[in-house]
Amino acid sequence: MTGPISRLLLFVTVAVIAAAQPPGASLSVPVLGYVFDNNAKAIRSVSGVPGAASLGDLVPLNTSIDSAFVDSWREMAVANTKQGTVVLIRWSAAPQAANLPTSLGRVTEVAFAPSGDQAAISDGTGVEVWTGLSSASPVNSAAFSPDGGVNALAMNANGLVVVATAKGAIAVLGSPTRAVATGEDWSGVAFLPNGADVLAVDAGSGNLVLIQDVQNAAATSVLASFDSEPGAIAVAQDGTAAALAGAGTITLVSLAGGATASISCHCTAQALDPLEGNLVMHLTDSQSGSELLVDADSVVPRVLTLLSVNGGSAQ
Repeated sequence: MTGPISRLLLFVTVAVIAAAQPPGASLSVPVLGYVFDNNAKAIRSVSGVPGAASLGDLVPLNTSIDSAFVDSWREMAVANTKQGTVVLIRWSAAPQAANLPTSLGRVTEVAFAPSGDQAAISDGTGVEVWTGLSSASPVNSAAFSPDGGVNALAMNANGLVVVATAKGAIAVLGSPTRAVATGEDWSGVAFLPNGADVLAVDAGSGNLVLIQDVQNAAATSVLASFDSEPGAIAVAQDGTAAALAGAGTITLVSLAGGATASISCHCTAQALDPLEGNLVMHLTDSQSGSELLVDADSVVPRVLTLLSVNGGSAQ
């Protein structure tokens, strides 16, 4: 049978078969994590892959924030609001912001525990430890006033908090608080994945210092030295390397032998925020305000600009 009727029957048959097929798999853009976008004054996703990433959607909030410290993997943040309060933001489900009734002033440092259920926060003078972050009612479980104030802090999976003080000490907070190393001008601290050893950056001497077993013996050794002043620090997930942000460069350090490699970025950063990957980080250039991505997992480590896919909007 040929002609218009046969063509009509063929069309109907094909349409029925197509309608009976299951829907095809939809494509989605991978998410590398979340960061605070200072230009938009908002928390945003980082979409794509390290070599081709951009700032994506904003996390919708019912409060206006001025700055935030993001735990990207657990989708939560501690933020200063434009009204002068401190809030805990969570967005793994419907985004929500809950007030943290802290006695501190404006939060300048936050360290999240790897478990994601507790964090240490500081306003540069005191430190508070908050637990139960995944619950409806987080609790202020401890408060400290380190001698000389706080330049940086870190927290391990067991809730142990280490601070770098403005008086040149690395101290373990507790009863009593105990100094485990002294230096000139500590600018960054970070626990290694084993949770017992700490890396500390002495910007005054230009040294990267390893403090082993901070809760007990606390033996110290210099892993690497730098001509310029190193600042913020991030540690690879496998514990094999660290990244340090300096003036105009990102320096990668092998923790096995101290070998270093530099990436020129013409940028200055106060923090390195971990994203998805072994050593992939976000930073904000404090001079230009540009949002950048450091890809140290690449065969040739690189620093890339994070462009905004939708421009963002101030809250």
